[in-house]
Amino acid sequence: MITLHTETIVTQPIARAYLERLPAIVERFQQSALDAEFCTARSRHGASRSRLVDLATLSMRGLERSTEQRTALNVLRDPQSVVAVTGQQVGLLGGPMYTIYKIRTAVEESLRVTAATGVATVPIFWLEDNDHDAAEAATAHILDSNQSVADLLAWDGENARLSVADRVIDDAMVERVVTGMSMLTGQFAEPTRERYRMAYQGEVSWTDAFLRILQPYLAAWGVLVIRGSDVIRSGLHLPILLRDVESPGELASLATQGTTVVEDLGFRAQATVGAMMFFGSDESGRQKCVIDGDIVTMGTLEFSRHDLVTMAKEHPERFTPTVLARPIIQDAILPTVVSVLGAAEIAYQAQLRECYQSCGVTAPRVVLRNGATLLDSRTERLLSKDEYDVQWYMRSTEEVDRNIADKLTADVLPDVAIRSSALDALIAPYLQAAEAIDQTLIAFVRAQGAGITSTLEAMEGKLRSAAKKQQAQVLDRVRAIHTIVWPTGTLQERVYPLAFWEARFGTVDLRIIVEMIARGPIGTHAVIGPSDLPTQG
Repeated sequence: MITLHTETIVTQPIARAYLERLPAIVERFQQSALDAEFCTARSRHGASRSRLVDLATLSMRGLERSTEQRTALNVLRDPQSVVAVTGQQVGLLGGPMYTIYKIRTAVEESLRVTAATGVATVPIFWLEDNDHDAAEAATAHILDSNQSVADLLAWDGENARLSVADRVIDDAMVERVVTGMSMLTGQFAEPTRERYRMAYQGEVSWTDAFLRILQPYLAAWGVLVIRGSDVIRSGLHLPILLRDVESPGELASLATQGTTVVEDLGFRAQATVGAMMFFGSDESGRQKCVIDGDIVTMGTLEFSRHDLVTMAKEHPERFTPTVLARPIIQDAILPTVVSVLGAAEIAYQAQLRECYQSCGVTAPRVVLRNGATLLDSRTERLLSKDEYDVQWYMRSTEEVDRNIADKLTADVLPDVAIRSSALDALIAPYLQAAEAIDQTLIAFVRAQGAGITSTLEAMEGKLRSAAKKQQAQVLDRVRAIHTIVWPTGTLQERVYPLAFWEARFGTVDLRIIVEMIARGPIGTHAVIGPSDLPTQG
């Protein structure tokens, strides 16, 4: 296992500035250190422990809770305990791999906090299923029969405003999932297909299916689940909601202030601030609340600002948070001391300091999740025959192909500098002649030289293509490695879902691998494969 430098992986500017402890950005986060005093203070915040235990128990309905999870519920019941939290939306086939990395990083943070402060800390996974982006929740990327990345979309496009929490698997979705799962390859492909078939059954909610997929990991690690939709149904978000609707636009104005501070520091804001920090809902689903004087429009509905407040008080379940309001609600009801985030989430958290303060909520310490690039057995073997390391492959397909083509023809085709020099020497006498005979012909001579260059480049392209065909085995190896390491031009952990890797490693070894990844220093990115697994004695 090797660890890549953070600057290679984390390119989000605000997240980079936070990791580098740039004072102006660090100041945007309330809690940069963590000690027993802070933990003790935070343990007194949030909803009552009985309500939190009931909420977690409700959110884990349908799951067979492990001994570790039952123990975690008992710890959460203790009013002196605190929470390390991470969150994610529902994802198809287990969601992108960074989801499980976030969860295990939160587990490691809970262990670190307990060891450092003596305060019992519970890892919690906040499943944000209030979102209505069904396309994102129902899309996964897998390899097709040609070993190209293919998109599997299991949603039919209907009811676009409907919350993911309200979506139920139908026969068409089952069929699409089964078709996608048929493309999985690896030693554990068949048991993986069977496990996912059991999760994706008709009339099961999208949320339940997702949690069934994650449960082998959550159970082993003692992670509790809070569903965002259950928080909304319980009304625990009401204090923050009333802060938004009783003075419409004020909370959004504070978020805008925070956004302006970030932008004045030279950074681009990650999240767009709307007119309000909550969505409302009409008969078709989530809708933006638009305020014009005393009139509030919510999708097909129109009413007064007074009625908006009345509706919020009587039916808080009709209001769900935007991406900027969600972490405030989370930290208002949970005694969080650590929040494990991705780079983009750190960026929009930087916009929220003023909102947290206005709502009387203490923000937790923010920690960047750990990440990884996984190598299956085949990729490890291919890399062992290759002269390039993993980082070399973290570039576009075009760059990789061009570099390989250049290498394959390096000893055959003339160097570009030599070619240019020779062409300059060839054209020079003609330029001199044009200058002496008719200076209007100088441009013509130069154009002819450019034409010769284009012809030579086209000829080199043909020769490179021929070299590629001749060296097809080398090229196939390089492309096979690249498709695993840097699919669709980005980090592997953002592309392939959990199911993809379970088919290759199985749940037991994959869990071990994720544990190894998360034990690294905060925010690190590991490259790890089967050869890094501990041997069984």
